[in-house]
Amino acid sequence: MKRRKILIFLVAIMVLSMMGLGAQCGFGGESPTLVLEVYDGPDYSEDDGMCYYRVEAVSTGTPAPEIEFDDDDNVGSIGTGRVEVGVEAGDSYTLTATATNSAGTASSTIVLGSDCSEDMEAVEADAEADEDMDPGADSDTDSDSDSDSDSDSDSDSDADGDGVEPTISLAISQDATYSSSDDVCYYRIQATVTGDPSPTVSWSEDESNGSFGNRIAQVNLNRGETYTLTATAANSAGSATATMTLSWGCDEEAGGDSDGDGDDEETASNDCRIDLNLCGYIEKDTNVITRVVWVGDNASNRQLKGYISFNISDLAGPDVYDARLVLGNITGAVDPTFADNLVVKADRYGRELDLGDWAVGGVHLKSVSTTGLTQVVITGSGLISSVQEAVNRYGDYFQIKIGLDRVSDEDGVADFFNIDLGASSLVVETNDA
Repeated sequence: MKRRKILIFLVAIMVLSMMGLGAQCGFGGESPTLVLEVYDGPDYSEDDGMCYYRVEAVSTGTPAPEIEFDDDDNVGSIGTGRVEVGVEAGDSYTLTATATNSAGTASSTIVLGSDCSEDMEAVEADAEADEDMDPGADSDTDSDSDSDSDSDSDSDSDADGDGVEPTISLAISQDATYSSSDDVCYYRIQATVTGDPSPTVSWSEDESNGSFGNRIAQVNLNRGETYTLTATAANSAGSATATMTLSWGCDEEAGGDSDGDGDDEETASNDCRIDLNLCGYIEKDTNVITRVVWVGDNASNRQLKGYISFNISDLAGPDVYDARLVLGNITGAVDPTFADNLVVKADRYGRELDLGDWAVGGVHLKSVSTTGLTQVVITGSGLISSVQEAVNRYGDYFQIKIGLDRVSDEDGVADFFNIDLGASSLVVETNDA
């Protein structure tokens, strides 16, 4: 009898132990929960007209969920479960995150608008101060204040949602700069605008192809050339135009002795070759394909991200002062325009591709509309600093990551862009002391 009691007691202990172990190991576990919160920002960047938000994913679940975001523009890592996202002024973006563990999946979204109120108001205040100095603006103000009927008319107009007509002024944000790769002298011009709703700006010429947002344009001039740049700000209430005449302003070629003291730096232009074995695309969690770059989704509705690596081993030593990245002969299969934008980021390293390279992150270089997309051209300080960091930290390769701002259209059909590696290039100019 005693043996039977002891046996029953031991069996009971084993059952209780297994139940406890099952609870600890989570037989099924605890399904994730997920909430997205803005913990910093928005911060307005006048250089590219973007509002930057820093978002944190607050999650629960057992085991601890893995978090994945559909976009991440942060420069370097800002911590697990945190991302930085840039939104163009006057626009909005819906950020999506997913928390996944063995017990299930949870998703959450947050709408990020371009509400950089303090910094943008400072820019608009400068523009309004310029407008107040305009005799025409004073005349309009006097006219409104002298007439009650005008005042009533303006109030009715605002109530009807007609908004405020735009104003626009132009200023040089980067003075005459020589580019030896193209033998041109270029300027970068910034537009300061006001209006409600926030106006869009169109340019008669922009050699940067939108690299700096729609508030900054680049104009390249050949020797002896003069060009009158026109910018137009438009919204639902009307439009305004400003012009600026630019002439060749580079006295000497870069690398020449501009002041006659013999101390000026020489320059070198380097066409960084593509390493085909380090280029390709990744089907999320599934396959790595090399020597072909596709961006979009596949027939299983899995996202495709593309990768291109450029050999920069010849750049070690001198400083990078200019760079131009071209993704050429881009063609679409079926309907990759289910996404709004193609996004290019700098990963800054090069190695054999594996599924782990899918991870979010990288330095945002440019977002380009998928509508009518055939080519992407990237220049400017963001590219220059990313190439310089790759030279300083990695030495051999500079890698870019290319994706769409939407994972899939869930139609069971492969929709993607093909990027022709033979028509893509990275040209870097360096200063040789």
